[in-house]
Amino acid sequence: MLLQLARPYKKRFLVIALLALLGTGADLLQPLIYREAINDVAGMFVDRGGSAAAPSAAPRVVPGIVSDDTELPDPATLAPPPPDHMARLERMAKTQLPHRPGYVAPRTRKQALTTLLWAVGLLFAISVLGYFLSLAADLRSTAVAGCIEASLIQATFGHVLRLPLAFFSRRASGGLAKRIDQADQVAPVVSAFAQQIVPEMLRVVGICAIMLTQSWRLTVAALAILPLYLMITRRAARRLESGMSEYYGMWENVSVRIHDALAAIKTVKLSGAEPREEKRLKSDAEAAYADFLGRTRLANKYLFLQSTLSHFSKALVLGYGGYMVMDRRLTPGDVVMFVAYLDRIYDPIDTLSSIAVNLQQHMASLNRAVRLLGTGPMEPGGAELAAGPGAIEFRNVRFGYTAQRDVLCGLTFRAEAGKVTAITGASGAGKTTTADLLLKLWEPSAGEIRIDGQSLSGTDPCSVRRAIGLVAADGAVFRGSLADNIRYKRPGASEQEVHVAAIAAGLGNTLERLPEGLASEIGEGGMGLSVGERQRLQIARILVDRPRILVLDEATANLDYGTEHEVKLALSGILPRPTTLVIAHRYSMVKDADHVIVLDQGRILEQGTPRELVAAGGWFAQLALQSGQQSGQDGMIEG
Repeated sequence: MLLQLARPYKKRFLVIALLALLGTGADLLQPLIYREAINDVAGMFVDRGGSAAAPSAAPRVVPGIVSDDTELPDPATLAPPPPDHMARLERMAKTQLPHRPGYVAPRTRKQALTTLLWAVGLLFAISVLGYFLSLAADLRSTAVAGCIEASLIQATFGHVLRLPLAFFSRRASGGLAKRIDQADQVAPVVSAFAQQIVPEMLRVVGICAIMLTQSWRLTVAALAILPLYLMITRRAARRLESGMSEYYGMWENVSVRIHDALAAIKTVKLSGAEPREEKRLKSDAEAAYADFLGRTRLANKYLFLQSTLSHFSKALVLGYGGYMVMDRRLTPGDVVMFVAYLDRIYDPIDTLSSIAVNLQQHMASLNRAVRLLGTGPMEPGGAELAAGPGAIEFRNVRFGYTAQRDVLCGLTFRAEAGKVTAITGASGAGKTTTADLLLKLWEPSAGEIRIDGQSLSGTDPCSVRRAIGLVAADGAVFRGSLADNIRYKRPGASEQEVHVAAIAAGLGNTLERLPEGLASEIGEGGMGLSVGERQRLQIARILVDRPRILVLDEATANLDYGTEHEVKLALSGILPRPTTLVIAHRYSMVKDADHVIVLDQGRILEQGTPRELVAAGGWFAQLALQSGQQSGQDGMIEG
């Protein structure tokens, strides 16, 4: 999946890799410069007493010049060197003979100073250039990683949004959010592939090649510890890679605990459950931190072993290299160069092993998001819902949340276009399930649902839901302004339309109470609004949308009778008049319907006009009677 997301940026990856390689090449030049500078400075203090072609000639002592480990006599007892010898030394120095293994050519002070100045300048320039190339690669890598991160999050989020409702019934929203948001996991993976893996591998190969060309003996000494180092590194990587999925699962549980408690903070406080929630989080967090601490302890153990081997290798090079200098097989600059390269050869190995472990960690986390993209089946697409007046028809519809029990058992009815059809009955009769099937939140196991004669089985769910407005008792309120919440289903609604809908839904007092009116920010889950105000907000949302089908699922359950009457008047003012499906327990909400359907255990118990059903003396008549008695009691209380 990541490769698919990265494919559009392959040219950028090549540029990043090129910049990283150039930075690596610049870094490899530095030890060579060290060697030349040190050897030229050392050339001020040696004299071979002969031509450069005979480095093995017997050393000669010259005032001011030290050769090998010869013990110098008192300068006062030395006779001045012959004039021809001094002239020859001057000519040899002026010819700038090259240094060779075991032979440091003589240099004058001026020549050594020139080399030193050039070395300082080059080292500064190369360091600055290498760092600039590294920053340029990092900047481009960050830009590409940002694009890939955004694409992955958007793709995963969009995919999850299109999964059927059954998928969400089994998973915590906090855990899903944690799995979708992988913004901090993509960048290290992109950086590793674009500017670390190939450059670091080339760095190791380049260093080994340079070292072998200078001294194979010292190279063998330098790399003698490397097999053991690699074995420990590989073992560390494998140990640290194990159990990464379970590790991230622990941290997901921590996020879920926090999210769930904060999302239901009012219930937590009313239940006095703060200590209990804190204890549960502590238990989950302690398990996650214990695993983290164990991994850190294991990583430090292997890091200590690697560091010990690395330092031992450097000590071996210094010791053996120093002996070879004394034995005239290397120059001091060669040894310094080898030590500098040794740092650079272990660093890439450490980096590559660290990359391997980190990639496993990041990929384990990313795979949790990628697996969401493979989760299915998604809601099937289909044809757009054709325009029409909004007639609804259920034909022998059967549905159950489990295979063992049907909630709807062969439900058949018709809701006429532009009319109000009420569905009532006892709790658990299947009223809300009927609305959910109409909205294609679930698919019937048998039968057919039609809107204006078009079967919903082959219709795009989004087009169906755009045609239907739903007001439910538990409708969502999003964090943002009151106006944005009202226009959520129709984002293009004007400020005037939003204001008119808010007043019609009974939010006039709310607008007066809130400091900035429609521009006031609402907290998550409607924090700052009463239950009744949240329901009025949903009604205002529908008034702005003007759907052709309106579903009221206990839409006024949290409103008093006076506000309910105002809402009914507002909804009746929607033009053109929508086909309305009212799901309610209140007789006051269904008594004015054009047609009433009473459900009992997923079957139609009775149906007809309100007058007909009251006259029949069945379940609906009992509902009307209870409503009248309740109204009388309310009147006595008010009196």
